[in-house]
Amino acid sequence: MRFAAALAAALVSSAAANAQTMDFTCPDPGTTFTYDSGTKVVAKGRDGVDCTMEIVGGKPYRLRALLFDNPSPDGSDTTAYINALRPERLWPLAVGKKIEADFSTGGKTWHYILSVVRAEKRTGPGDAMIDTFLIEMQEQGPAGQRSVSRWWISPADKFAIRYDYSDGNRANRAVVTSVTR
Repeated sequence: MRFAAALAAALVSSAAANAQTMDFTCPDPGTTFTYDSGTKVVAKGRDGVDCTMEIVGGKPYRLRALLFDNPSPDGSDTTAYINALRPERLWPLAVGKKIEADFSTGGKTWHYILSVVRAEKRTGPGDAMIDTFLIEMQEQGPAGQRSVSRWWISPADKFAIRYDYSDGNRANRAVVTSVTR
């Protein structure tokens, strides 16, 4: 009886520990994510720490470490920015993990702190409660500018099911409303 209790405790402990980490992976090819804006993106594959994606009716792009699009949604090349931040250093995700980086452009330097804040249940596609990792990025500008970006990464979907951004003057969000495999 004691052995069974000890084994059960070990298994529960092991499951809890596994829920606190996530190895890097891309969504399975062909998986389609639909956002609340109506935009649909399809997973195409993986190239190192980039997930190759395509906007339905649009162009292909690379998604670095499940966080940063290149080209960005406005079409700009974000290679230098992504290379400075090196967000792949955040992987494997583990609650409490943190990286810092600086990016300089136009004679100004911005400081970034990316961290895996916590694992949490979050409403996901179809209003289901799903497991996620909350990644937060604090951005600090040379003239006191500040912003925060947040991604909720779903291990089951291998994708950010929600993204929020705010700089105190404006806010933006993108929420995945459905996933089709």
